[in-house]
Amino acid sequence: MWSSINVGSCSAQMLSYCDSTPVATLTSARSSSTSSHATLNAPSSSSSVSSTRSEAKVTSKASIPPYATLISGGASGLASCLLLQPLDLLKTRMQQSPRLRSADDGNGTRGRDWSATGRTRRLVGVARNVVNEEGVKGLWRGTGPTVVRNVPGVALYFYSVTELRRFLSNANVPILSVAPQITSSTGKGKGKESTMASLSAIGNLTTGAAARTAIGFVLCPVTVVKARFESSNFAPTAYKSISSALVHIYKTDGVRGLFQGFTATALRDAPYAGLYMACYESCKHWLGSVSDRGSGSTRVVMASGLIAGTTATLLTHPFDILKTRLQTTPRSAISVKANASAVALGTNTASQRSASTTLISLTREMLSKEGAGAFLDGLGLRCARKAASSAIGWGIFEYGRNAWLRLRHA
Repeated sequence: MWSSINVGSCSAQMLSYCDSTPVATLTSARSSSTSSHATLNAPSSSSSVSSTRSEAKVTSKASIPPYATLISGGASGLASCLLLQPLDLLKTRMQQSPRLRSADDGNGTRGRDWSATGRTRRLVGVARNVVNEEGVKGLWRGTGPTVVRNVPGVALYFYSVTELRRFLSNANVPILSVAPQITSSTGKGKGKESTMASLSAIGNLTTGAAARTAIGFVLCPVTVVKARFESSNFAPTAYKSISSALVHIYKTDGVRGLFQGFTATALRDAPYAGLYMACYESCKHWLGSVSDRGSGSTRVVMASGLIAGTTATLLTHPFDILKTRLQTTPRSAISVKANASAVALGTNTASQRSASTTLISLTREMLSKEGAGAFLDGLGLRCARKAASSAIGWGIFEYGRNAWLRLRHA
């Protein structure tokens, strides 16, 4: 990859030297003819070299085979699952339907105390309760469905977003695509180059949102099972395995039960992934230029992932609360709330009691009974998990793809 670019650079320098030769000082007709010929052809040759360099860059990013992308994505997903599952479990416990009591119920809940001190006390109570009842290994409850969802899910997400970005970059789609950028061999920006194709800010938003929503829909049934495995609303022995859980949910609630909470999930994931990708790419290019490490440096990638993950999480957290509540609450209870809301809104027909009505009823109930502070529950845990997951995931993903390129061109 780099050999072709270096050769092009040398050729450009040679052409530049030929252009600087004074034609007037060459007395022989043959020398003058040769110099004039070089001068006339120099622009087209320089343009050809520039085009070659641009093509080399685009080709190098597209030359990574699908299996390398999938393996890198799967490895990043597995690492995040194993390391960060306790944060995911505690977040689910914090977000599930609260038991508002005057005394501590063992889950750390005390009335409607949404202050920072109250949240910290509640988090400590939840963690203590899990460890006391299930031991330290209880913090990793639900790891099975998490791995089943995240390893193929992250791999497919990274692959789909990479291929979608490459397609849009090569197709030069207006608004979404940008002209190929050539990394200078000297000065700022010197270092590793990102393996991702470059798009505009709108392109980053679009590709991230589309890929995340599509993968979220395919894996929604496993997401429902994961939430129930992590929730204390369901006993650890409620489901013997992931397959038995899927069968039980299907028999009990039908196909809709397997996609319970998907609307809230899409409303969370689409803006999250879009904002994340736009922020990630912007941070990566900026940090790569100011640090002289390049946008593909592991440190730059991990720092960009951490910043982007935290920013996107802060802006989309309320929908994560709604998703968790819907997926950890028995469908019979959800149906009662949806019917009551439909009657109140004057839309009490089976076709009109949609998922959006359920979301509206749940939102209104949370606001009236728990206040706006309920939509901040578990925010610290989710920010910590998403920031760490983004840094680990994108760090491993881009490092794996760069490693493959180094091995191929060694």
